[in-house]
Amino acid sequence: RPRDVPASPPGVDYRTLYYSQKVDHFGFDEDFTFKQRYLLSDTHWNKNGGPILFYAGNEGDIELFCNNTGFMWDVAEEFEAMLVFAEHRYYGESMPFGDESYADSKHLNYLTSEQALADFAVLIRFLKASIPGAGKSPVVALGGSYGGMLAAWLRMKYPDVVVGAIAASAPIWQFEDLVPCDLFFDIVTNDFKKGGEGCSESIAKSWQAINHLSNTDDGLQWLSSTFHLCNPLKSKEDASDFKGWLSETWVNLAMVNYPYAADFLQPLPAWPIQVLCRFLKEPRLEDKQLLQNIFQARSEE
Repeated sequence: RPRDVPASPPGVDYRTLYYSQKVDHFGFDEDFTFKQRYLLSDTHWNKNGGPILFYAGNEGDIELFCNNTGFMWDVAEEFEAMLVFAEHRYYGESMPFGDESYADSKHLNYLTSEQALADFAVLIRFLKASIPGAGKSPVVALGGSYGGMLAAWLRMKYPDVVVGAIAASAPIWQFEDLVPCDLFFDIVTNDFKKGGEGCSESIAKSWQAINHLSNTDDGLQWLSSTFHLCNPLKSKEDASDFKGWLSETWVNLAMVNYPYAADFLQPLPAWPIQVLCRFLKEPRLEDKQLLQNIFQARSEE
């Protein structure tokens, strides 16, 4: 697996199954297949027309999403629904070319949303045809973030397969010329503004502080030591990568700023942004002291 997946929480019970998918649904030159993993729970399913809630897997191990998609598990009994979590090709165990799947552009050629949507449509048709009683079951697609985009597109492109879609936090319009390119980071910034006074301002000022320190070898050494980096920073290019690493941290926290403790990306407390913002109340500090606070906040996360 690309990362460790926490054990399933209480009440999450499913079977792990595999379906033989075409590597290329649209061409005529390739006839290769691969095993797509999917997870199925029919504990509460009413075989006389109970719905199928179908999770459109996004960029990661499907067990990770299955174990952290509480809504589907919460409503399964009420709606007498079957739950299906389908893994996205090229992630988890669903590798079209095994260990060579990421080897080069030729092998990665089939990593597209169009191919993934076709995987989902084919799998749904298979389930409805092969599971007794499922033929009359309406299918609703669900997903979050990129998975939410896939759920919405699945309904749009394959309306004969799914009767509806719930697309949570799905930026389906997040494309060039449709919305401002910086809109996503504006939303992230607003999350940190709400996290505490001075928090977003401290992070904004930290970028310039890193730039200042990265102008000298001593400054690069100080950054490497202060943040306990495995590979010391040796150039401005390294410092730029370091800023990218920090930026990814803040973005990920905004995406998982849940009002309850969760283990989605890693164990986090409720409202994790508020927790780390406790260290970032003073944006007017000198560069080194400000960055020491950034390190404390990053370590708390």
